[in-house]
Amino acid sequence: MKKLILSAILGLAILVSCEKKQETVTDENNNMAKTERNASEEHATEDHEKSEDHDKSVKLELNKGEKWPVNNEMKPFITETETLLNSYKPENGDYKMLATNLNAANEKLVKSCTMTGTPHENLHVWLAPHMKEIEKLQKADNREDANKIVGELKESMEKYHEYFN
Repeated sequence: MKKLILSAILGLAILVSCEKKQETVTDENNNMAKTERNASEEHATEDHEKSEDHDKSVKLELNKGEKWPVNNEMKPFITETETLLNSYKPENGDYKMLATNLNAANEKLVKSCTMTGTPHENLHVWLAPHMKEIEKLQKADNREDANKIVGELKESMEKYHEYFN
């Protein structure tokens, strides 16, 4: 009888120990997921803040009648954005995927920015509303709204070409 009780207690101790271990692993996994999610959110916030880190008094204008130069490191991401927008099919395109891809291209654009001074300020005057349109596309509820936003993004790209080369 003592062996049975001792075995039962030992079995119970192992079971409780395993459950505690499982809870610890689950808690650790949840904490890691939260940490990764927070890091991702912080990264997105930093990119957004970097894009809005400009003088609010600057108005988008030409450089004495000429377009502003843009650093070469940024140009591939501008091209990528235009390619994504131009290849989108309004009648059946995946606007959620488009929004995801535009956001990724935009993050790379912001990270590649080494511009300074007035050209930088003017670029960010264009970029801040452009980023807001991408955010709106990410939140679009239906194709009709998404297609309207895609049109606004295409107009934004036309404005880019009007002021930058």
